[in-house]
Amino acid sequence: MRKHFLNPPNWFTGASLFCGMYAIILATGIEGEQNFYKAASMILFAAVFDLLDGRVARITKTGSAFGTQLDSLVDMVSFGIAPAILLYSWGMEALGTFGLARAFAFALCTSFRLARFNLEVADKQEEFVPGLTCTMAGSTVAAAVMTHAKFHSGGEGFDHPLSVWLITLVLSVLMVSNVPYRTHKTMFKERRTHMLLAFCLACLLVAAVRFNVQSGFLALLAPYVASGPLEALLFRRRAPSTGDDLLDVDVDEAIEDEDEDWSVR
Repeated sequence: MRKHFLNPPNWFTGASLFCGMYAIILATGIEGEQNFYKAASMILFAAVFDLLDGRVARITKTGSAFGTQLDSLVDMVSFGIAPAILLYSWGMEALGTFGLARAFAFALCTSFRLARFNLEVADKQEEFVPGLTCTMAGSTVAAAVMTHAKFHSGGEGFDHPLSVWLITLVLSVLMVSNVPYRTHKTMFKERRTHMLLAFCLACLLVAAVRFNVQSGFLALLAPYVASGPLEALLFRRRAPSTGDDLLDVDVDEAIEDEDEDWSVR
């Protein structure tokens, strides 16, 4: 265990876990008044650390099967439990048991999503993966909450209980669906499109920092969430099948490298 504690990628995974735990504390108001904005920002920080742990594993060549399993367990907290509690406290508490059931369904779908990832042998060359990743779903929740907290001026907005319930339903279904989503490694194959994407993202980031960073995050995430269903409808494209044959997969092969593509988890 000492070896795992001293493994650099696990430090970043641990940081992601702390962000998820602190987001829960802020969303529930255990320390005092509830702070949805800070809770949402902690989930976004967790996403950043989730991205970095794999990169650190590759740079230091310290990836391990232990780290992969640890990463999935932490993802369950940071992008499953924390967003579910945030959604319930922020916009569905008024629905009582009905809202609690929907928040639980979000967490449950996240666990199913992660279990599916752990069982499948991730093909790094796959252009599409089935379903929305839990990292993107949780980050979308966080960006929506932060944007609303910035502009809320009273009255019924998209924080209305039924609106939040529907948003949660859509994200939950997308996570466990077979709707095709592009991975970040294969989103654009040509080098010139990479450069164009980088330029567009840089411009969007500058605009977000200059005007409103919360809107920038939401503007980045919402189109990606919508891209899967749109591609499925317009091009009748399907993601690779991940059926019952996953039960016959050698788990050691599935978790061979901690730097599995985070965009498929």
